[in-house]
Amino acid sequence: MIRIAIVEDTAFDRQVLKDCLREYSQETGTELQITEFTGGTELMERYPEELDLIFLDIMMEGMDGLSAARMLRRRDNKVLLVFVTSMVQYAVQGYSVDAMDFIVKPVTYTGLKLCMDRAVKRLNEAAPVRLCFTNREGKHSVPASEICYIESLEHRIVVHTTQEEITADMSLAAAEKLVKALPFFRCHVSYLVNLRFVDRISGNDVWVNGDRLSISRYRRKEFLEAWSAYLG
Repeated sequence: MIRIAIVEDTAFDRQVLKDCLREYSQETGTELQITEFTGGTELMERYPEELDLIFLDIMMEGMDGLSAARMLRRRDNKVLLVFVTSMVQYAVQGYSVDAMDFIVKPVTYTGLKLCMDRAVKRLNEAAPVRLCFTNREGKHSVPASEICYIESLEHRIVVHTTQEEITADMSLAAAEKLVKALPFFRCHVSYLVNLRFVDRISGNDVWVNGDRLSISRYRRKEFLEAWSAYLG
């Protein structure tokens, strides 16, 4: 679950952000917990514990977003900050408070999705997820960040990690659901690839941590787009 705060003094703009976040949650399967604040003062007075991401309007009545961000950084230097603004020139000042990104109003789903993809990537890297696979030897807990790719082999899968290969009693479709919120892409009926380990793509082949795999010609365009988005 990603814990998100929306800090915006306009009810309409808060609703637009909420609607876009809910659409992102439905599309990606990412569970989101959203808390709303009507301004910087309320955020500081009711600051919840363990937030992951804050969408912060820059131009607000009372305490503006930049002032709130400066106060916030004295309290929490890990939460991701995204400024929301209709005046791009002010967004540059976000670097002084280590803002991750900014979104220009009017907020669109396309813009928010790109921002959320970067935020999810950053959060996943900061807090590695472990996946559990079962075979005759028992259960294996593997950090998702160490999985290079997962290969379908008859009615089982082979999990190729940076350290070893693990055969597991699971279908590739089930494995795909397991990594839905992570930077994996099914480039072929037989391969589920961790985008982090893609070395290069040439024609209908992809090199993943040194191994040459096939790309389905029907999925090549989407695979290239996913890899480009991952690289930012």
